Amino acid sequence: MAGGGRRCARLAALALLAALLHSSVTSFVQPPQDVSRRGLALPVFTALATAMTGSEAAQAQVASVPGKAAVEVPDRINSDPYELIGMENPADKKEDYKTFYMKSKYRQDTYQVMKHMKISASLDKGTPNMEKWNSRIKKEMNDWLALYRRQNLSVGRQSYYSLYSAINTLASHFTSYGPKFPFPNKRRPRFYELCNQVEKYLEKGK
Repeated sequence: MAGGGRRCARLAALALLAALLHSSVTSFVQPPQDVSRRGLALPVFTALATAMTGSEAAQAQVASVPGKAAVEVPDRINSDPYELIGMENPADKKEDYKTFYMKSKYRQDTYQVMKHMKISASLDKGTPNMEKWNSRIKKEMNDWLALYRRQNLSVGRQSYYSLYSAINTLASHFTSYGPKFPFPNKRRPRFYELCNQVEKYLEKGK
């Protein structure tokens, strides 16, 4: 009798489950007028998410929210940075002026300082002339800020704000660790992302 009772209970439970499933499918196919599609989709999404493993759910979340494009971070540089830009004698004042001083042309100066900053952010430990180069770039960044922070036409540009942020990122490293220590890997993706933004804005004249 006990076994028969349990069997009847299981059959009754199965019948109830079948009825509930039928009711759910019917209501999903023919939704009432006052129920939004989002309201119907939410229980389905919740059930699917519950059935997923943690990693699968994480992947689904990433796929559902468009992320930022991957930032291309260049390899570390072990060569003398002055040689990379074709500057034979860093002590030559004429060469220094031609290479590092501001020309009072916003687009040209912005490209110039950003190019040199990119090199600084990639210099590896033990690179020849790294300390001398970084000290010079720090001064160049200050010159750029001193010139363009006073000009309303430059301050209003989106490229100005992006490069300003990149300068702060690199300058804070120089202030904290000095010019002879490489820029840390964990900060390089954000730095180069800002540089990419500067280039895009400059191309659009912003």
